[in-house]
Amino acid sequence: MIRVPVCLVLLGAIGATTAPADAVAQTASSVDKKQVAKQYVDAGLAAQSAGDYDTAITFYSKAYDLVPHPTLLFNLAQAHRLAGRSAQALSLYKRYLSEDPNGPQARTARELVSEIEAHKADEARLAAAARKGDDARKADDARGARPQQVADRGPGGPGAEAPVIAPRDTASPDVVEPGRSQRIAGLATGAGGVAALAVGIGFGLHARSLANELSRDGAVYDPAKVRAGERANTIAIIGIAGGSALIAAGAVLYWRGYAQGRSTERISLAPILSQHAAGLVLSGALP
Repeated sequence: MIRVPVCLVLLGAIGATTAPADAVAQTASSVDKKQVAKQYVDAGLAAQSAGDYDTAITFYSKAYDLVPHPTLLFNLAQAHRLAGRSAQALSLYKRYLSEDPNGPQARTARELVSEIEAHKADEARLAAAARKGDDARKADDARGARPQQVADRGPGGPGAEAPVIAPRDTASPDVVEPGRSQRIAGLATGAGGVAALAVGIGFGLHARSLANELSRDGAVYDPAKVRAGERANTIAIIGIAGGSALIAAGAVLYWRGYAQGRSTERISLAPILSQHAAGLVLSGALP
């Protein structure tokens, strides 16, 4: 089998296209945390759609650390529930209802709380029935039960135990190819990051052009240009930061999907950082 090396380089040209370093440093402090949190939420939703619930939980948690909005508690509860962790999901649903009882997802959260609690009650009843059956068998063994008594408690007999029915998994769709959905989600997320990065670079060039016009000898101070330059610089920073985050998220999703589908293949993900560029290198080999 011939193996062809593959190397995917995701770079963001930052240093050469943004405004001067001192201007960027002054504007970076004003970047709204909500913009960065939104990028984490978008990456979390993409991971959740791909079935990578642990990665979605990581992104939702990062967004909640920046902006502790109640809706993020609902998102975290959803990801834990889909991952099969009903206890954590129940706690998070209740936290969401406590903080935002009339929120947009309050009705859904209450229905899911009732469903999880009912399921837990059913499990408790089945466990109690199983323990009762075990106690009855032990009592019969201690008394030296006759064969007919034992047969009565066999399948279909008067003392037969209720069968344990495993809950139907409605969260895991049929998968034709392992890791395919994650790879598609990774490519889509990475494409969105490239688009955001391109927008940020474009506004960075515009901000630099305005700064050069204002710094020329004999140039007249124009407040409108100053405000336009600051706005363009802010958008450039948000676009580059958000685009880089989406590219990184897309690379992680694609890598996870590739690793799931090609468990025997070797693949690596490494960062690249220099004075004029930053990004990630995803490398591996295809059969």
